[in-house]
Amino acid sequence: MTRALTFVDLTVQVAQAAGREDLVARLGRARSRLDDPEAKVLIVGEFKQGKSSLVNALVAATVCPVDDDIATAVPTVVRWAETANAELVSSPDGEVSVDTPESKLVRRTVDINQLSQHVTEGSNPANEQRLIRADVGLPRAILTGGLALIDTPGTGGLDSAHATITLRALSLADAVVFVTDASQEFSEPELQFLRQARQLCPNIVVVLTKIDFYPEWRRIQEIDRGHLQRAGIELPIFAVSSLLRSRATQADSKELNAESGYPPFVSWLRSEVVGKSELLSARVAANDSLAVLEQLQSPLAAERRTLADPEKAREIVAELERAKEWADRLRSQAARWQLTLGDGIGDLTSDIDYDLRSRVRILTKEAEEAIDGHDPADFWDEFEPWLYRRCSAEVVANYTELYQRSNALASVVSEHFAEDESNIAVQFAINDPTSLVGSLRTNAAIELERPGSVAGGVTALRGSYGGILMVSFFGGLVGLGGALLAPGAGVVGLLMGRKTLKDERERQLLQRRSQAKNAMRKYLDELTFQVNKDSKDALRLIHRQLRDAFMSRADELQRSTTEALAAAQQAVRQDQSTREQRLKLLDGEIARLTQIRTQVSQIAPDLATAAAASGVVAVTNVPAGTSR
Repeated sequence: MTRALTFVDLTVQVAQAAGREDLVARLGRARSRLDDPEAKVLIVGEFKQGKSSLVNALVAATVCPVDDDIATAVPTVVRWAETANAELVSSPDGEVSVDTPESKLVRRTVDINQLSQHVTEGSNPANEQRLIRADVGLPRAILTGGLALIDTPGTGGLDSAHATITLRALSLADAVVFVTDASQEFSEPELQFLRQARQLCPNIVVVLTKIDFYPEWRRIQEIDRGHLQRAGIELPIFAVSSLLRSRATQADSKELNAESGYPPFVSWLRSEVVGKSELLSARVAANDSLAVLEQLQSPLAAERRTLADPEKAREIVAELERAKEWADRLRSQAARWQLTLGDGIGDLTSDIDYDLRSRVRILTKEAEEAIDGHDPADFWDEFEPWLYRRCSAEVVANYTELYQRSNALASVVSEHFAEDESNIAVQFAINDPTSLVGSLRTNAAIELERPGSVAGGVTALRGSYGGILMVSFFGGLVGLGGALLAPGAGVVGLLMGRKTLKDERERQLLQRRSQAKNAMRKYLDELTFQVNKDSKDALRLIHRQLRDAFMSRADELQRSTTEALAAAQQAVRQDQSTREQRLKLLDGEIARLTQIRTQVSQIAPDLATAAAASGVVAVTNVPAGTSR
């Protein structure tokens, strides 16, 4: 990291001396990542599993509200700061959108001790304040190096819309901490959640909480390991006690701290999260430095070639003119990479929308068949959670398709952009995990009641009475007496009452089924609307970020080729004496740049080796899932 910083600073000086403000800006972004390579850690899990207590124990401060009867309603992001502070973040229009730039978000400073009045379900039910997140800054050693802990709202049994939104955020996190307490082994929804989460973020760890409260926690831990092995999921499991950690902090006791189980977990955060984030930032910075040095050296090399070989000057100038034309084409709207990007985003938008609607259509058909085959009053308590789980699974599958194909599109565009620059590093962010759309504003809950015995009796009596009246009427027409009609009227009354009761029950069953289908369709319509909007926003943002990133490279290449051409043309017009003097200057400058490039190239393999050893994925022309 130190060597990467040194070479970035040195390259900045060279770029400033050459008057290349565009390259200085590019290196400035690399320098910022090195100074603060933020590593986002998402804390997820069901309600009341100890997520907020875990965050509080890590930072040794009560920043996330903890109580048995309250739950987190708004994500809380805890970062390093010189002084303790808290801010509530919302959008100007009261809605959350990926199109809202960070600079336009509304921030309101609040007392850090009063944070619970805004971020809990009790004080802010269903996020009525329309907050995006709460930002908390603390001067804690564990947060240095860019670690950002994100306490998320509970996923509501991992089968609600919250679970969908949480899974949607996983691909944007550097690491995920899945929290479950030691009261029982993994449930099936938890295992399903982990299977889906692993597809979106490979850096996941399980934390078993409340081991001080449950004596059988070791047995539960082993059972959970068995569940993970049978599911084909290899994840580390840390068993911790937030209560013991807090007491250890208060008493400054190393023994209590060790007993809490936190030291191994903290070591994992530092090595597997912060350490890898720093390594990735250093690799990107080294690649940027090499690319900038190459562009700074190209005009000098072109001028030197022209001065050293005047006979081939025209050939060299013609070659540079072709290079400039190529750079100009890269900046035009008709450039191949522009067409590929535009067509790719259009196709991807259509395909993702079709994929979502196809999944919802199949789900609707299955749900309607289930409703038609049962009485909703009997099975709705089971059907509603099933519907939420299926929706979560289908939406995550749809988003996974979007994420993977977006990466593939970025790779294709990069290949079109420059075949000879296969290591262009492009990073785009689909969204900030703390700025995602909230849960659905509707659900599939309905109230279904069977008619009671009294209502059924009244219905039967009404039918029987009608039957008796009908028999008595026709009997009177033919002159039959009441004594003769009574037995027949009774039988007809019973039959008519039974039929009326049966018809009424069928009518009410059809009514309940219609009510159930309407509730199901309303929920799916709202889900489709929200996810579709979110997907289109994400793709529009990807399009904009990729376009801006590649256009920035095109601008740099155009300026470099223009300067190289101008230098070569000027060299043609110089006399022999001036050529010799200029050659000496150029040789010295090129030698200096070559030496710097060699030194940067030497640390690049070291970074690559370290990255491979630690499992960091190489950053080439395929964009990462989030800006780091």
